[in-house]
Amino acid sequence: MKLSFMLNEECLLTGLTGGERSKKEIITDLLNALYDGTELKNEGFSKEELLEALLTREREMTTGLGDGLAFPHTRLAKISKSYTLLGICPSGVDFQSLDQKPSQFFVLSVVPQDQANLLLLSRAAIVRFLSTQENRRAMLTAGDAFSAWKLIDKSGIKIDQNILAKDIMRPQVGHIDIEATLKDAARALHKYHCDSLPILDEEECFAGDISCYDLFSYGLPDFFANLHTISFVRNMDPFEKYFQGDRDIKLSDLKINRESPTIPADATLMEIIFEIATRDKHLLYVVDGKKKLLGVIDRFSVVDKILMGA
Repeated sequence: MKLSFMLNEECLLTGLTGGERSKKEIITDLLNALYDGTELKNEGFSKEELLEALLTREREMTTGLGDGLAFPHTRLAKISKSYTLLGICPSGVDFQSLDQKPSQFFVLSVVPQDQANLLLLSRAAIVRFLSTQENRRAMLTAGDAFSAWKLIDKSGIKIDQNILAKDIMRPQVGHIDIEATLKDAARALHKYHCDSLPILDEEECFAGDISCYDLFSYGLPDFFANLHTISFVRNMDPFEKYFQGDRDIKLSDLKINRESPTIPADATLMEIIFEIATRDKHLLYVVDGKKKLLGVIDRFSVVDKILMGA
């Protein structure tokens, strides 16, 4: 099915006002347009009930996934079909997105409880359409809903394709330059409160990753790897002189004896699950053919978006 068939003119809202408006105000505008312009008003739910369901989902975790995109949604048991609306806000609004950047495109969905897969597929199709700067600029400057619909229809994008890595990835927040030092890496991991960060080279291409484990294993003496217990050195504090000698070594000179967890942007869902479940990778950095870092997928992404349909 073509994306333009699902997102007809009544399911597009252009010229949303941004600025200092709240998340609740934006969602209310989107819901009003979807409710008044479709059969959603005949499903037996009031606007107030639907708004509360949408806001409850936001309180669980923001649906602002970053890169200017937000996907407020709710799943209901007693509803006959899916309803989706694309709202466009050229000036952007703070939606508490994961990358802390304003959102300009809002995909509001109200779907049956048992149709989580359709929610993800339709979302993936919209992400594909908005993946080019040309389409984004055209949508942001579209004068009305019909002009925006024509752009989507002309693209020919369908919603019945496979789910790919680029469809479920989230933006990667933070990275480390390859010429940074071990001390810089430790500070960056602390700053972003994460276990691992990607390393980018001079051309901002993916050059590997550095993790807390790498810092620990590099700083400890080699003989520790062969010990079954350290009870005999329990009073020794190995961190007293941690990195004193090598803290200024550059990441470009560091030898990490493991494979970096990357996956192509067009990898299928089964390939993603294979890497995470079978090869025990906690996260996967999504890269394109030129090794440009596009985003990241972690175990929670698969549970949240696939298993739970969130």
